[in-house]
Amino acid sequence: KGRVNVTCDGWLASNTDCYFAVTGHWIEEQSLGVWKVESALLGFTRLNHVHNGKRLGQALFKVVHRVGIAHKVSSI
Repeated sequence: KGRVNVTCDGWLASNTDCYFAVTGHWIEEQSLGVWKVESALLGFTRLNHVHNGKRLGQALFKVVHRVGIAHKVSSI
C-alpha cells in the first residue's frame, strides 16, 4: 500500500568480521489524522572482508527482495 524508506549501515568489527544492517521506515495512519513513524530491522548479515559499493548494493537488494518490499522502496 505505502512506501518504505530504508537506511543501511556497514561496519568492520575486527580484521575479518564485516556486518551490514538494513532498517525500514514508514508512516502509518493509526486513526484519522493520527500518524506514527514506524521502523524495523529488515536484515542483518555478515559479509566477507570485501565490502565495496557493489557488494553492499547486492546485500541491500537481497534484503529488500527477501522481505518482499522492493516495489515499495522509495528512497535509500
